[in-house]
Amino acid sequence: MSLKIDAAALLVFRSAWVKDTQQSRATREAAMAKLFATESAQEVIDQAVQIWGGMGVVVGTVVERLYREIRGLRIYEGTSEIQKLIIAGHALAAIDATHTQNAG
Repeated sequence: MSLKIDAAALLVFRSAWVKDTQQSRATREAAMAKLFATESAQEVIDQAVQIWGGMGVVVGTVVERLYREIRGLRIYEGTSEIQKLIIAGHALAAIDATHTQNAG
């Protein structure tokens, strides 16, 4: 669980670093960070509910609140599927640019 949380944080930091150092949009990096962070958060919270057992779904506990709230995070600012489309679009554009350079 800690590994997923740290990896998600590093992707967010990378996105910010790209934006700050390259003075350009970091759309691909931001999409990757959001996708990984929200999907990982869902997995971590699911595992936390398993660890807590019945107490994990008792109204008012932190785990129960996070379990309910994660769904909104996966939708806010674009669903996971939209983030995948953004990432794929950038990957395809990079491949197209490589083929265009090699053809010329």
